Amino acid sequence: MRKWIVLCGVLMVLLSSQSINFTQTKETIDGANLDKGIIEITFKSSDKVKYKVLITKGDKKISYPFTADGRTEAFPLQLGNGTYKVGLLKNVSGTKYVYAAQKSFDLKLDDPNIVYLNSVQNVNWKEEDEAIDFGASLLKTYKTNDSKIKTLYGYLVKNMAYDYDKIPTLTTDYIPNIELTYQDMKGICYDYSALFASIKRHEGIPTKLVKGYTKYVNGYHAWNEILIDGKWVIIDSTVDSTWKGSKSTIKMIKDPKFYTKVNEY
Repeated sequence: MRKWIVLCGVLMVLLSSQSINFTQTKETIDGANLDKGIIEITFKSSDKVKYKVLITKGDKKISYPFTADGRTEAFPLQLGNGTYKVGLLKNVSGTKYVYAAQKSFDLKLDDPNIVYLNSVQNVNWKEEDEAIDFGASLLKTYKTNDSKIKTLYGYLVKNMAYDYDKIPTLTTDYIPNIELTYQDMKGICYDYSALFASIKRHEGIPTKLVKGYTKYVNGYHAWNEILIDGKWVIIDSTVDSTWKGSKSTIKMIKDPKFYTKVNEY
C-alpha cells in the first residue's frame, strides 16, 4: 500500500507560570453552556499581541489560538467530567505567555458524547452556512444513519482534492473555514475533517475531529471519529481522497491500530 504525505498545522503553546492583571481590558470566560460541554470566551483588545486559550484538567492541557477581536469563540471540555481550569493567555515576549484571566468549571455530563455535537473553534458551523445547507440537501433523501455517513464520506472522497500548495502558507494558529473548504472543494486534512464533522454534528450525530499520527501519512494528521451504534469508528476521508484512482483497497472504516490519537475535539 502506498504512503502519502499529508501535512497539517500543529497548534502549540509555551506557557509561563507567571500571571498578570490587565485592568485596561475586559475579559469574559462564560460557562452558560456548560451543560453542552463547552465554554465560551469573548475578549476584545486593541493591542497587537497574540492570545491563546489553555484548558487544563489534571495533568492534561490543550491549547488553542485566540483572536481578541470581540467575537465569541466556543471551546470543548472533552476530557471527561471533573474540574477544568480555563485560561486566557497573553503573549508578553517571545514564547512567553501569562494569564490575563482564568476560571474553573465543574463538568457533570450525563452523556459525555454531547460535547461532540457543538460548533466550536475548529469545528465551526452555523445553520445558515452554505456548507451546512449542502450537507442537508445531499443527505435528505437517505433514511438511515449508515447510508448518510457513506454518502457524505463518498462525496468528499470523490470530489475533494488535497491542497498541497497550502502547506507552505500554514501558520501554527491555522483554523479551518468550512465555507471556504466547501466552495473550493479542496484543503488539507484539517479542512476535510472539520467539514465532515460540521455536517454530521448539524445532523445531531456525535462526531470528533481528531489529531495525531497514522501509518498512512508522514507527519501530523487529522481525521474523524463518528459514533455508530454506540461505538466510535475512524473515518479518514483525506487519505482515501488521495488514494482514489490507485489500486489500493479503500475501506471507509479504518483499523484503529494504525492510528495514534494526540487530541480530539
